[in-house]
Amino acid sequence: MRNRTTGINVRVNENEKKKLQKNAKKSGLSLSAYLRKTGLKQEIYPIPNKDFYKIYLDICKIKDNIYKVELEKIEQCLAIIEKNFLEIYNSKSNGDDNGDD
Repeated sequence: MRNRTTGINVRVNENEKKKLQKNAKKSGLSLSAYLRKTGLKQEIYPIPNKDFYKIYLDICKIKDNIYKVELEKIEQCLAIIEKNFLEIYNSKSNGDDNGDD
């Protein structure tokens, strides 16, 4: 059963509503959850970029297998990760980010 039974009505203009909805979507939250977290000064985390998350997973694989893999293979994997990271970083810093991430 839901424990949230009391409603609060808040009036905003259309632009404010759109901005609140956009911020909620970026965080992967419903508008209600976003407003609750904001109002209660709780931490709100944006959804991680999928490309950066893949790089994170690649780093974790290397870390988990660091003593099982030859140093040369680790260096090759790190070079690929570095290249992928810089491609993503440079595309976002050059204004290629479409704002969906």
